[in-house]
Amino acid sequence: MSTQDAPNDQSGDKRLRPYQLAIGLGVGIALFTAISGVMPLITGWHNENEWHREVFANIPGPIKVAFYTVIPLVLVWGSFEFAKRIKNWERGGPAHRRTTKKNAKKRAEDYRAGVYMQTLLRDSAAGLMHSMIYFGFLVLLGVTTTLEIDHQLPEDLKFLHGRTYQAYAFVGDAAGLVFTVGVIWAILRRYVQKPYRIRIKSKMDHVLGLGSLLVIGLSGFGAEMFRIALGTAQGEDMSWEKYSFIGYPLSQTVDGLSVGALENWHRAWWIAHVLAFVVFLAILPLTMLRHMFTSPLNMYLRDKDRPKGAMRADAEPHGDRARELRCLHRRGLHVEAAARHRRLHHVRPLHQRLPGARDRQAARPARDRAEDR
Repeated sequence: MSTQDAPNDQSGDKRLRPYQLAIGLGVGIALFTAISGVMPLITGWHNENEWHREVFANIPGPIKVAFYTVIPLVLVWGSFEFAKRIKNWERGGPAHRRTTKKNAKKRAEDYRAGVYMQTLLRDSAAGLMHSMIYFGFLVLLGVTTTLEIDHQLPEDLKFLHGRTYQAYAFVGDAAGLVFTVGVIWAILRRYVQKPYRIRIKSKMDHVLGLGSLLVIGLSGFGAEMFRIALGTAQGEDMSWEKYSFIGYPLSQTVDGLSVGALENWHRAWWIAHVLAFVVFLAILPLTMLRHMFTSPLNMYLRDKDRPKGAMRADAEPHGDRARELRCLHRRGLHVEAAARHRRLHHVRPLHQRLPGARDRQAARPARDRAEDR
């Protein structure tokens, strides 16, 4: 028997495949990011209102070019990495998981439960911690996107000024505080408190993920702190920034520094913030951080047409194989675990596939080994 199943024959299927949607979404976001860097150079639109934030203030031109070059490239690369994973999910036989009028309401409820962390809220500490990180990050992403949209608009359509900007700054600082506290809580819980069920699953993925998220949060406040202090040192009245209730008080602690020192510190914190975000984008499709997308999607797709118990009894996984598939269910999509089972069930024994599983295979009861055969 061949060690690889033949891929599904999809030559006659003209529909857009899921992996193609992932590539299209990533390329679209990358194009928007690249164009948003070029348009202000062409239009020359600037916000002349008194209370506003100048985008890329104190950032040299070459760094701007690098920003609008590297970010789109990483977005495109990440979309192709996600597409590879989605193509792997498609290798198995088709699962009947279409959204219909009959299951649309149930799927919307399941998706909302995944996004709202309702499954994690059974452990109140874990649920609150994940919610702080997840929703804080989403709000910060929205804050950054809103600033970029305002940056592209003509002068008479710009809206981030005056009281609107102050409310925007308050929301940004509040979301940053919630996000950073959530990340610090996660680090303390995993590496200081170390509950058993977390300690046995800690990997380098968690170091990279939590480390990049922590630098994003702290460097954002650092850049804001020195941006406000720099404006004050240059003779501007920055009292209208008081609604940045984290950055404004911090800026007053460095009022004594020279303009040159403040410029250098602001650039350093800004570059650290951008580099941390680039690292986050780079590791997103490769590490456990991808569960930010796969977990809600998993909840959405868990309702399927096949009734429970439809699989033949002799095809059900047992023992170590069942534990392997349950681990896949926890880490990614149910459809990935199902595809893995279809591809590997009759290829070779489990103890030949998993490192270190040979001893466990020998120790299993003879009845379980016979069932696997």
